[in-house]
Amino acid sequence: MPDAFVPSRRHLVGLLTLLGVGFLRARAVAATPPGPENEWRIGSSAALTGPAAQLGLRYHAGIRAQLALVNQQGGIQGRKVVLDLRDDGYEPERAEVNTRQLVEDERVLLLFGYVGTPTSRAALPYLKRHGISFMGAYTGAGMLYEPSLGRIFSIRASYLDESLALADAMKRDGVKRFNVLLQADLFGRAGLEAMRDAAQGRQLTLQASATVRRNSTDVGEALDALITRAPADAIFMISTYETCAAFIRQARKRGYTGRFYLLSFAGLEPLQQALQGDMRQVRIAQVVPDPRDPILPVTAAYQKAMLAQGDRQFDSISFEGYIAARVLCEGLLRAQRSHGRDGVQQALERVGELDLGGFRVRYNENSHRGSSLVLIR
Repeated sequence: MPDAFVPSRRHLVGLLTLLGVGFLRARAVAATPPGPENEWRIGSSAALTGPAAQLGLRYHAGIRAQLALVNQQGGIQGRKVVLDLRDDGYEPERAEVNTRQLVEDERVLLLFGYVGTPTSRAALPYLKRHGISFMGAYTGAGMLYEPSLGRIFSIRASYLDESLALADAMKRDGVKRFNVLLQADLFGRAGLEAMRDAAQGRQLTLQASATVRRNSTDVGEALDALITRAPADAIFMISTYETCAAFIRQARKRGYTGRFYLLSFAGLEPLQQALQGDMRQVRIAQVVPDPRDPILPVTAAYQKAMLAQGDRQFDSISFEGYIAARVLCEGLLRAQRSHGRDGVQQALERVGELDLGGFRVRYNENSHRGSSLVLIR
């Protein structure tokens, strides 16, 4: 029978060292968030329920179509793009809670695809504090185009761009005086300020304005103010599709024959549906090409991506979401393997001038404005 092995001090030290290294490695594995080396985790808050739900659902339908396509092809640099999407019902208080939870998750590298001005505004205080960027919001509020807010990347044209195009349309249509229906929140104020600036020098007189609560179709008082007491040639509307449709229907019942002009955020296709296709005297700004016409390469690619998800509903909202996700993916392609929040910020700035096949954006260190395309439908 062999003699029993008696470890020397050197053997004991070596054994303890190996055990210690193994223990530390086990702790490191346990402390590492699941999957950060294999994914690009993106955080988002949008209206998925409530009166504005079609905006959030359709915008993210386009986003998901592009991300699904990318992930099926192996992701970006071998990592899948994971979207952590949370519902805020188009209420800023809920968006703020969502944002706080997202930025406190160190796996989340970027805030992306928020829907609305007040909900986007709720996220802004967190950007500098947590060193995270904010991209592709479905809003053209001027606050997102300030050069001093260096962590914001816009993709769509601004509300000022839209208002200038709508003011020109008003002038061509012979409008002299117009009233404004505005949502009683930051979105309404942003749109009103943009149109005031646009009307200057165009012989357009803003005659009267009235407010309506967010997520409400109670437009009776606004109708009294803008249709009965002080009628004008046109109504400029700053709200979502349900509110705008309710106002247009009831204004027509009261005999109003003037025109209606809307910012793109109202949602062209949900508005058409709410009005049962009756778009007489209604003109709405658009910040993407016609989603149903595949003549442009970017439109054809969008339709193919949507069909791959079994979605045959081609609309401007999902098209804008698809475009936003395309730009995001172009940015991630330029990120370093050792990515982090600052790395994603720098990668987005390196996108430079990008043509997706009929839709162009431009970014650099000094400008994150994206596109200036505005069409009137």
